[in-house]
Amino acid sequence: MLRKLAVEKEAAFFERHSGIVFGALKKEGVLRSYPDYDDYVQQGLLKLVEAYETFPQDPEDPDHMYPFGGFAFRKIQWHIRDIRKKQKRVTQNESAWPEFMEENYPDTPTQFEADWLEMELFKDMLPLLTAKEQGYLIDAVVHQLSVTEIAQKNQVSRKTIYQWKKNIHKKLEHFLVFLKE
Repeated sequence: MLRKLAVEKEAAFFERHSGIVFGALKKEGVLRSYPDYDDYVQQGLLKLVEAYETFPQDPEDPDHMYPFGGFAFRKIQWHIRDIRKKQKRVTQNESAWPEFMEENYPDTPTQFEADWLEMELFKDMLPLLTAKEQGYLIDAVVHQLSVTEIAQKNQVSRKTIYQWKKNIHKKLEHFLVFLKE
């Protein structure tokens, strides 16, 4: 016989029978400190309602209240046990990342990836600068020239190069967040 738990009876039902769920969880060794404890409680409450709907007699009848408690307890306990077995099976089938793979394929980005990201940012930076500042930035970053070499190349003083550098820093200050990561 399939019955439905009426909305107006829900609060009283859960107040009276929710202890069955906590008892089944305790019996299965699922403690409150367990990371998925709340999920197990929810699963148990769902099974409690399912037990109410599928119990052969009327669970609200005082003569059948205790048999319903045992029926619901077993149903919840078996369901929790099934869930834990499935989780255990999944974790047992997972294999660790082999050591030789860690050496050959580290989780850290490669130098190529880091360089690529910097070059992408670099392309976004250039349109914000004047032509002379762009030239300085390209010489300093791409060609890695010193301040003296850049000054000689552009036929300006070192003081002018430092002024360009200062202006670039002001204009591209918001990019520092990305470059520091």
